Amino acid sequence: MKGLSGRFLWDILSRRDPHGYYVIPLKPEGRGFAESILKRNNDPYAKIVEGRDVILVRVRSKSVAERIVRMAWRRGLIAEFEEVY
Repeated sequence: MKGLSGRFLWDILSRRDPHGYYVIPLKPEGRGFAESILKRNNDPYAKIVEGRDVILVRVRSKSVAERIVRMAWRRGLIAEFEEVY
């Protein structure tokens, strides 16, 4: 991946939350897509957290996180957000 998509991938996969999960922000319409990938990979620690404008997919496996990010990026399902200070 090059350019902007590569930065998103690197940004998401370079950090974990305090509990050791990779957190992937998706648009709400990406819920079914995320559920299907998590089901195929049988990750017992994976979680989907619903928000109003975004869903957060939390996974422990880096390879599963990378697969979700790459496929979601191609489908336009990555939620864009701005950091607020």
